[in-house]
Amino acid sequence: MDINQVIANELKLNRTSVDAAVSMLDDGATVPFIARYRKEATGGLTDENLRDLEEKLVAYRNLEDRKKTVFKSLDDQNIQDEELRAKITEAMTMAEVEDLYRPYKPKKVTRASKAIKAGLKPLSEYLKTDKTGKLKEEAKNYICEDYPSEDKCIQGALDIIAEEISDNPNYRTFIKNYAAKKGQLTSAKISDADTSTYDNYADYSKRICDLKSYNILAINRGVDKKALTKKFVFDDEYILNHIKTFEIPSKTPYQSLFEEMIADSYNRLIFSSVSNDIFSELMDKASDQAIEEFKVSLKATLLYPPLKNKKVLGFDPGFTHGCKLAFIDEYGKVLDTHVLADPFHSGYNHKKALDDLKRLIIKNQTYMVALGNGTASRESQKLLEELKENNQELKDLQIAVVSESGASIWSATKDAQKEFPDFEPNLRSAVSIARRLQDPLAELVKIPPESIGVGQYQYDIEPKKLSLALKGVVEDCVNAIGVNLNTASGALLSYISGISSKIADNIVKYREENGAFKSRNQLLKVSGLGPKAYENAAGFLRIPDGKEPLDNTAVHPESYPIAKEILKEVKGSDDAETKENLKKLTDQDIKAMAERLEVGVPTLSDIIHELIQPSRDPRENAKTAHLTEGVTDIKDIQKGAIMEGTIRNVTGFGFFVDIGVEINGLVYISEITNKFIQDPHPYGKPGDIVKVKVLDVDLNRKRISLSMKNVKQD
Repeated sequence: MDINQVIANELKLNRTSVDAAVSMLDDGATVPFIARYRKEATGGLTDENLRDLEEKLVAYRNLEDRKKTVFKSLDDQNIQDEELRAKITEAMTMAEVEDLYRPYKPKKVTRASKAIKAGLKPLSEYLKTDKTGKLKEEAKNYICEDYPSEDKCIQGALDIIAEEISDNPNYRTFIKNYAAKKGQLTSAKISDADTSTYDNYADYSKRICDLKSYNILAINRGVDKKALTKKFVFDDEYILNHIKTFEIPSKTPYQSLFEEMIADSYNRLIFSSVSNDIFSELMDKASDQAIEEFKVSLKATLLYPPLKNKKVLGFDPGFTHGCKLAFIDEYGKVLDTHVLADPFHSGYNHKKALDDLKRLIIKNQTYMVALGNGTASRESQKLLEELKENNQELKDLQIAVVSESGASIWSATKDAQKEFPDFEPNLRSAVSIARRLQDPLAELVKIPPESIGVGQYQYDIEPKKLSLALKGVVEDCVNAIGVNLNTASGALLSYISGISSKIADNIVKYREENGAFKSRNQLLKVSGLGPKAYENAAGFLRIPDGKEPLDNTAVHPESYPIAKEILKEVKGSDDAETKENLKKLTDQDIKAMAERLEVGVPTLSDIIHELIQPSRDPRENAKTAHLTEGVTDIKDIQKGAIMEGTIRNVTGFGFFVDIGVEINGLVYISEITNKFIQDPHPYGKPGDIVKVKVLDVDLNRKRISLSMKNVKQD
């Protein structure tokens, strides 16, 4: 297989670009480095292009490795079927390879293998060719200890043929193709299941071709949770007739035996095996789609605009252990902490909490609250609203409900314990809640991506596959923004192109022992960080107050000479005039300059962009939804009300919107817009502020149905 050409065809990319990218990946270059600094070589492939390319490259190389293993097995068995080998060579999927290899794959003891071992293979061949009807007489020649009668011998021979039919890849392919067009998947609720979660699938039936990824994943989870059973429904008669056409010899005196044997092969061997294969393939596709949706939502969440130049109060609500408060300054440094004794079940504690909050907020001059959305969140919001209402000096207090997902995971890590050794875990969580409003990217990289709270059915997807995909998203986001080499945490540094967790820890250790980095070149003094890692990483690490101004830009050190030549050519009387001169360069000017400096136009354009706006953060300033006052509980929500909220998650079936209560409401895909849409993603992303209309509130099932139809958006 020409893997590079296959990838080029599937992704509709130029073959030369694919060859260049594969060569660089094999040489140790990273996706962010290639996407940013090797545009000429790849024809401008984006990080998304390169991630898709890398994923397919790994998959097809694994496929070729599997083919080699299969060929070795065939060689060991002395099977020299050239047609079979050609089909395996041409196979494009692992499933095709396994179907072709199935008849030759070493098996556990089966009814057929037992019969073959007893010497009944010739009898099975006789059965296929005999026209005399003297099968019983022939069977007498095969009677043995394990098969003591003619009938037993005949059954053994039929078992051999049944397994041959089952192993025939042509029948399996036929059934799979039929199922893809006309087969149905059904599910039913198990009678003693004590959950209503899967009631939508309690009596469910849908054509396989009409199933959505979330249908597959939901049914799979329901089966795993012992709440549902699933079954495929095919036109069995149609399939059996197809097999009979090829397997029943003409003018055979054993018509009924063959018909019974074929039915046995289908019911005992083929149906369950092919059903498992089909569901596995459906799960693979559904998982891939779920991962893609997860990636889109994760990227939007990580790149949600930071809340710049504001102090934040992180409020981690709770009952038994009280509400934990952490005040942080504009740079994320902790100013103050406090624990409010449960203010919800005691009049004294309630009044004291209001007094303490007022005192601490004024003391720390902090008028933005990041309120965790976990237990006691709605009660805490009521407390804060009461504080605002009764204190004129706090009327401008802003409250943003922030997802707590993963905060408790980070609070128990060694890094969290090292930074805050004297804090209990819940106080660390309060710090994390505050920081994730202030700078979501810098904070959320500290926890596993799958624990951030976006995506659907992540625990039903192969962990390694999900982890690799999400790690790529985090890497691309971190490198798109760049990080301050002298302030970034080890967790943030570990996502920089070319830097492993161990090297990230070594960078932090070097900083602690030698002080702040003065130049990017100092990175080469860090233990374990060699020339290749430096090449991959340097351009994404910033030094704001270093010796070399270019160290605070995305210009790669390899291009410093070019950047300095550009500055010479456009130098003005001061920095402002120089930047104006750069802005005035036309496409023709840049093309001519690229020829003079012997550099590609894309690279030169990127350098000029960086010299005009060095280290510009592409994220906008954060906006927060104005939550409806007095609505802090699902019981407070009125049907027909227009409310403002924040999209927290985007799935294939709609938006989950945070409207200020403990449960996110669902805007189903058909309620997003007046026109028919098949994919919600182009219409919203996590972090977007939207206005919604309440369609229904189901208190028993704790579900809120929302609509964006005919609701004017700002």
